[in-house]
Amino acid sequence: MSTGLYQKVYGFLANFPLEHITASSVIFQVIEEEPWITKEESKSIVNIAINVSLNIYSNDTSAQNKLLRILVQPMSRGYNP
Repeated sequence: MSTGLYQKVYGFLANFPLEHITASSVIFQVIEEEPWITKEESKSIVNIAINVSLNIYSNDTSAQNKLLRILVQPMSRGYNP
């Protein structure tokens, strides 16, 4: 796993306003940093970053739900490296 990429995704999830965080914006962070990453590796990094980010929003159920919805969206929509 790319530590730098994980840190970028986690930083995005932790620091950007929730209204800017979508599945597409998270995937954009990944492919902007590593355009040739495999779908499986990308999904793994995003899943780990989201799971860790949930701790930041432990008192905000709507924020947690928004992040969890990103996990269940298929990455194949519009993303085929």
